[in-house]
Amino acid sequence: MKRAALAVAGVLVAMTGNAGACATNPPMTTPAPADAARAADIVAVIHVDHVARLTARERAETDRMFTTADGGFFVPPAPSVRFTVNRLLKGDVPVDALVRNGPTSCEVVLQQGGDYVLFAMKPQARGDRIVPMNGTFRLDKTPNAATQLAAVESSLTHLDPNQP
Repeated sequence: MKRAALAVAGVLVAMTGNAGACATNPPMTTPAPADAARAADIVAVIHVDHVARLTARERAETDRMFTTADGGFFVPPAPSVRFTVNRLLKGDVPVDALVRNGPTSCEVVLQQGGDYVLFAMKPQARGDRIVPMNGTFRLDKTPNAATQLAAVESSLTHLDPNQP
């Protein structure tokens, strides 16, 4: 009996352990760093200086949209990120640009004080925020991050003219 209770508890923990993870149908895949770099208009190594919090009105609107069953598509309010460009690898970053920080687990979420390799498309209009593409990654002091950055740099210096 005790063993069965422990097994059920283990299954419940496993099921809820990833409760905040993004779930899409079909499942979202993260592109390889080299593929993300080729697809992006902007590739930069950035430092996140400040992440603005949502206002009380924005939080209330987000809560209302997630709890209302109207079924309509909406873009939830998202915090803005102020950042410093440490290295620009591709494209141009508009002066005084802000990044749209993902409000959900299905979007890129940047943390204050972190360094990231940012992949993004050019903003549509002047004053629009930059929206990080899937594939943007934290540049920490691990061998994996260094390998990913090397793959990005290599893909941008050895462009294949046959690739779109």
